[in-house]
Amino acid sequence: MSDRYGCPRPLAEQVARLAGVVDTLILREKDLDDGAYEVLAREVMRACDAAGIAFVAHGHAEAARRVGASYIHLPLPAFEVAGRPRGFELVGTNVHEVDEVARAEALGADCLIASPVFAPSCKPVAGRGTDFLCAVIAAAHVPVFALGGVTDDTEPLIRAAGAAGAVRMSDYMLR
Repeated sequence: MSDRYGCPRPLAEQVARLAGVVDTLILREKDLDDGAYEVLAREVMRACDAAGIAFVAHGHAEAARRVGASYIHLPLPAFEVAGRPRGFELVGTNVHEVDEVARAEALGADCLIASPVFAPSCKPVAGRGTDFLCAVIAAAHVPVFALGGVTDDTEPLIRAAGAAGAVRMSDYMLR
């Protein structure tokens, strides 16, 4: 997951450094308006293509369509208001409670990001732990990824819990 403020270099340059390390990048830059997001998305999407990294837009459905993104992640409240956006092969959303799983799936979510599993380094929020992650996985009928405090030490715990993968931000933006 991107964090241009926490990255010491332009995001496109950072993406090139992540080739062979990550398989997907979620461009999550919530403070940008659609126009600025579109400009950045075009640049980062080109870098992802060159690096063999799948590109996922975050929010900004119209800008994501204009740049030709196939995948999008929408925060659950936005997903509930707007519904499943047309024209995307994959639509993901986040869940912070187990009871949100059924709501997300009813809206047509193709995958879920459960968070925060461990305490994230970017904000003062307590992690919910692997019991939370396991409960989300058990309730879900789609792949579940884990977010929050994912490090080389915690990722094996996430994998052992049965998650489809782990979402990292801080350490991959500094790599």
